[in-house]
Amino acid sequence: MRLKSIPKLFIILSLILVALSTLTLFSYSATIQDSASSIDKAEDLFLLFQKANTTVTEIFRQFSANGKTIPQTSLKEYNQAILLAKESQTLFQADQYSESNNKIIQALQKLKETLRIIYLTYPPGSTEIDLEKAAELESTVSRYQEQLQRIENLTSLAAAAGYDTTTYEANIQTIKSLLDKASNNIEHQRFEEASDNLAEAKKIGSKILNFLANFAVDLKTQRLQTYINQTETRLATIREKAESVSNTASLTALDDAETSLDNAKEYLENKQINETLNELTDSKQSEEEAVEYLEIAASSTDVTSRGAPTAAQPP
Repeated sequence: MRLKSIPKLFIILSLILVALSTLTLFSYSATIQDSASSIDKAEDLFLLFQKANTTVTEIFRQFSANGKTIPQTSLKEYNQAILLAKESQTLFQADQYSESNNKIIQALQKLKETLRIIYLTYPPGSTEIDLEKAAELESTVSRYQEQLQRIENLTSLAAAAGYDTTTYEANIQTIKSLLDKASNNIEHQRFEEASDNLAEAKKIGSKILNFLANFAVDLKTQRLQTYINQTETRLATIREKAESVSNTASLTALDDAETSLDNAKEYLENKQINETLNELTDSKQSEEEAVEYLEIAASSTDVTSRGAPTAAQPP
């Protein structure tokens, strides 16, 4: 007998399989992953495991609620995943980040196997397959959009450091257009066209990632220090304006920018280039927010002043 709630279960199931499939789709973001610190990698993997585990337990609950028995082989894989995750946490606390990463990846693979067994036991029908395709493609679009934001920030940083990024900025706009087309094709169930859009976006994105990899390698300490000095000057100018108009939001953003900049200085002193770049990216983003808050306030003040009557001048 086919239960009405089963399609909903397979939507959830497909989403978690898509989330776990990022383990085999790291090629698109490999350069960014490589530029992150070992701690950042470990934390990202722990976060992925937590989300995956939450969804797996929800699938178990829904299957049980609908009278479906979870296969023992699936439960065995799940228990092994939990044990591996605990071992990974222990290694992380002991500062053994590489070993910790290996363990948590094994745990994720066990979760994937947990769900694969359920799929084989309760295969979806054609409707569920369409829903699964849509969910997988939508998840890919969302993941690419998140990665593209990071790429855009790093490209902006490269431009500020004196690199010619004109071509790559145009490529970023092309990728945005392709992702919009992919979303539209998914909405109209044109899955093959959506896949083509995503493949093209990935291809263009790889070119930008190669540039950013070279950027990270070529950017020497002296050039970074010059950029930091320029940033300090810009932040001081912005702070002077923000304080003159008592713009609290802008000042808060400036505090964040300066904190990230101080972190960047410390990392640079220790020759930790990747960490320096990450902090400079965060600083630049906060700096842009500070400027935006000032512009919003100035625009609001301008509108108010135009709407107010002109005061009479004394003779």
